[in-house]
Amino acid sequence: MTPAATRTSPLFWPLPPVFVLVPAGTILLLTLGSTWGHLSWRALDWVHLSSEVGARARVPVVVAAGAAALAAARFTRPGLVFAQRWQPRVERDVPWRHCAVVTGWCLAAYLAGLAPLALAVAGRGAGAPDVSAVAGALVGFAALTVFGYLCGVALRGPLAVTVAAGLVFLLTGLPLAADAWSALALQLPVSPSLGRRESAELGLYRLGYFLLLIVALSWTVAWLLRTPRRVSPTHGLAVAAVAVALVLPHLRPFPLLAYAGDGAEVCDVHDGVRYCVHEGHRDELATIVGLAAPVFGAYGPPDTAPAQVRDLSLAGDDGEVRRQAERGVLWLRVYPGWDPHQEVPATAADWLVPDVFRCGSEGLASLEPDAEPSARRAAVLEGLRTWLVSRAHGGPPGAGPFAGASPEQVRAWIRRDADRLAACEVAPEDLPWRT
Repeated sequence: MTPAATRTSPLFWPLPPVFVLVPAGTILLLTLGSTWGHLSWRALDWVHLSSEVGARARVPVVVAAGAAALAAARFTRPGLVFAQRWQPRVERDVPWRHCAVVTGWCLAAYLAGLAPLALAVAGRGAGAPDVSAVAGALVGFAALTVFGYLCGVALRGPLAVTVAAGLVFLLTGLPLAADAWSALALQLPVSPSLGRRESAELGLYRLGYFLLLIVALSWTVAWLLRTPRRVSPTHGLAVAAVAVALVLPHLRPFPLLAYAGDGAEVCDVHDGVRYCVHEGHRDELATIVGLAAPVFGAYGPPDTAPAQVRDLSLAGDDGEVRRQAERGVLWLRVYPGWDPHQEVPATAADWLVPDVFRCGSEGLASLEPDAEPSARRAAVLEGLRTWLVSRAHGGPPGAGPFAGASPEQVRAWIRRDADRLAACEVAPEDLPWRT
């Protein structure tokens, strides 16, 4: 770059624009591509979006770290005059400026890519943003970008880009291997949504860890470029603190999620069953009732239906979920992107039909004449479940032991053989419409 070019591009100084515009553009396209399909999702909420800020950064931060490593390898390699004639010759200001420029452009591109999803959530989403989760993810993005720059300073060659990208990709994926790494990475191994959010302890620890990591990495970069290299007390303390921070979450893992316990419930009663959802899911209530009621009605005996169908977002803790389930409450998880037309009938049918594993078939179900008796009995339960799910959509059940049965025949058979059905003692040949 020439002095004139430097004066006309203060947003890039002291790097050539191509070193930041190419990775920033790549990050923007990657982020838009990974979130575009979410814009039409059902039940969007701010809690889920807050967690997505970290989860969707996994690939973009690899690009940012690679770009930072390339900048460091290109402009801090041996034999290169570190500060050009028109640049101030300050020991640490230039590399820190490199990090700031690459991080700023890449992070801005990532946030721009998330903007359409944020607007969609703002338009119809519920809940409130999780500030600590968002802040931790963004600070972590910056820290891992600076880590990429450190790789470039240490290796000072094209290999630095590959090493930085590989290490950052590995670091962001560690929570998928063990929960304890969630306090030291951008994402959780699970996706929270309305009613449950990332635990405050984990969020604050992650934020503090990444702030500490930025300080330690920045001082390490300055130390590697200093001649002679002298370890300052600040640098030594920062490195030691990072080492301790890496170990602590493994000694006492943080809880990943916590019940929010906020939000009023919106309810409706249909055929004696009370349906309740979180106020942020009020638009899903009519759909849930319309899909679950035909399943309960098709089964027949009203005492077999749950007393309530409740949105899991209303739960206050695990104990409440267990206690209410024992009292006849069917908990239904409503989350961003869910498909109620598949999940609601299936959940309702699972409440009514005994699990096929109770037949002793280890989950195997078969109508073949030479199949094990336990597998044939399991096929009756599986066929009943399929038939009940089909009632929600008003279509035929397809092939199976209930294919030729009318709703009246099935209900009469259930009333007559309810005890045998619950004990998994019904074989295909015992069905009245198959004899």
